[in-house]
Parts: sequence; structure tokens; C-alpha cells
Amino acid sequence: MNIMVSFIIPAYNAACYIRKCLNSFLYQNVQEKVEVIIVDDGSTDQTAEIAREYVKENPKMYRLLQKSNGGHGSAINVGTKSAAGKYFKVVDADDWVMTEHLTAFVRYLESCDADVVLTPYHILDQTRGERTLQRVYLTDYGCAYSLEEICRKWKSFDRCTTFHGITYRTDFYNDHRHVLPHRIFYEDQEYASIPFCHARKIAFFELAVYQYRIGRRGQSVDAENQVKRSGDLEQVIADILRYWRDRADVSVWGKLYLRLKLEDSVLSYYRVQCITNPDKAVGRHRCSRLNARLYISAPALYRQMRVKYSLYILFSLLRVNETVYKKLIHSAVFRLLRHNHKIEREQQKRDVSRCAVRQRESALNMKESGGRKGK
Repeated sequence: MNIMVSFIIPAYNAACYIRKCLNSFLYQNVQEKVEVIIVDDGSTDQTAEIAREYVKENPKMYRLLQKSNGGHGSAINVGTKSAAGKYFKVVDADDWVMTEHLTAFVRYLESCDADVVLTPYHILDQTRGERTLQRVYLTDYGCAYSLEEICRKWKSFDRCTTFHGITYRTDFYNDHRHVLPHRIFYEDQEYASIPFCHARKIAFFELAVYQYRIGRRGQSVDAENQVKRSGDLEQVIADILRYWRDRADVSVWGKLYLRLKLEDSVLSYYRVQCITNPDKAVGRHRCSRLNARLYISAPALYRQMRVKYSLYILFSLLRVNETVYKKLIHSAVFRLLRHNHKIEREQQKRDVSRCAVRQRESALNMKESGGRKGK
């Protein structure tokens, strides 16, 4: 059987949700080309028993792997090692896929050779009953893009360079496998950053595949957990920063991609500490501590973040809450500051220019090295 895509389902105590997830793959036209790998991460409820029902009914499509509890990242590590598909996509057990788009998605992957495929996805807020589409902004979905093009037009692409938008080609991922940390939240940011920075070819599928549920208590994006698990995000930022700084095998555009992802992670940290954290003084202290680390280990990133850091500290001192913050960031003035701030615009131009220079220098060095060997 020629498996085109492996869907990996990390599952921990997901008995209340997992049937909806597993049912979403039951579409006759794709069953021979899709496998669904459920990774039970030491659940203590009926998760494994429910998964066995699906394996028994359709053993060619569903597989169950069981392991001791190690967290979301450890389940992804196990599942990706077992994937037999040309591509794989991770779908959390409390989320699901759009069944009606599976046939087109599988057909697209059959003719695709990109390292990474990005897809739109929906965020479904179950507390508000809202569904929001996260997508890329392209005029042509038929061509592939390089990391250089992604970085140059970052705001056209960044919403889908996430856990929910990414599908990796399996052999590419194995070549650049990054072992995700165990027992922490937000490790999906490493998943979306570190292998991706090695991609040479990125393609785009136009239809939404992933359906991402939010608003459930206990999720990593739950406000209480965001504050409680701040140390986890600090570790993830440190891991990505270390890779960005130390790995010599990452191209100049891969380095810029990592830095852009780091900026997003650091901004998330500022927001949690200055807006979400009810103890504003503690939040400001944590932000100051993170900035001190950036100043020492990544001075360029520190300089890039200074204006935004100051803005978030101001929000904290003014005790801006989530409601006011959301109104502010969607205001015309804030959009102008965010997208057209002279310092940020000039810095981005310098970064892109610097990457282009380094790329030309690297190509020249390789050419000269090859010439010497030829002699």
C-alpha cells in the first residue's frame, strides 16, 4: 500500500474528544493512501480503548502506539519515527481535519515534492462560537517558494508557519530531525521552527485542512496555563536561540527564518507577562530577566525587540487587560505602528540585505573552493 500521508495523533486523556478526531479521517476515497497513528501518551482514561475500536474496525488505516507519559513532544517524537507516509501531519486528539478536503489534499501531495507544505486552518473558539481562518496571502498557489521568499514577505506567510499549518515531507524531517523536549508545553514552536529552517522548497495547498479547537480549560493556550507554564516557553525560546546561534549547517535565510520565529515567541512571552499575568510586577520582572538573557546571548535580537518590549512594559504599568489590549491591537493607530514603524522597517531591510550579501559570499567561497580543488 502506497501511503501518501501519515496523520499522527498525540493523545493524553482524550476520551471525550478523540472520536470526533478519528472519525474525520473516515472518507472512502482516501483510506488506502492515509494512515492514522494514535500515540497514547500514558492515558489513564478510555483513550486507548477507543483507539483500539478504530484499529479493530480498520487495521489498514489506524494504528495504536502506547508509551509511558512523557508529554506532547515525546508523543510526536515516537509517532514521526513510525510514519510510513510520503508526508506526515500532526493533529492533536481534541482537534480534527476537514474530511471534505482530504481527497484534494492527498492528490496534491501525490504530485508534490516540497520539503514543507503549508495549509490554511481554522481556529474554533468554543466559548464564543467563532471560527477564524488562518491563511497565507498569495496570488499563485501553484508555485513553490524558497525560505528567502518566505522571509522577504514574512507577513504574507507567518500565520501558517505553525504547528497547525505545517505538513512535513517525512524523509526531509528525518534528515533534519530535532528531538522535541519532554514534559513541557509550547514545544510545538520548536517543531515549527527548527526542521523548517532547513527547507529548500515550500509549497502551499489552498484549502483548509486542520480544525484547531480553543477555549477548553487545560489547554496550553488557556490563560491560566500560559502564566503558570511561563518557564516552559522560556526553555523553548532558549532551545531555538541556541540552534539559531550555534548551528553552522543552517543557511543565511534559515537563520533569518529562525530569528523571525524567535521574535514571535518572545512577543508571546511579553504579552503573557504584561497583559495576561494578573501579577503585573512579577510579569515585568520576568520580561526584564528574559531581556537580560537576550542582551548577552543575542544582542541583535535584543536591539530588534527593544521598542516592542518598552511598549508591553507600558501596557503593564497602565494595567491594560486582555479586552483593552485586543481593541488596541486592532486599532488603526496600532496597525500603523506595528507595520510601518521606521525602526522596524529599516531593520528588516538591513536583515534582508545582510542575508543576500552573506548568500553571495557563501556562493563565491564555494566556487573558489571548487576551483582550487579542480586545479
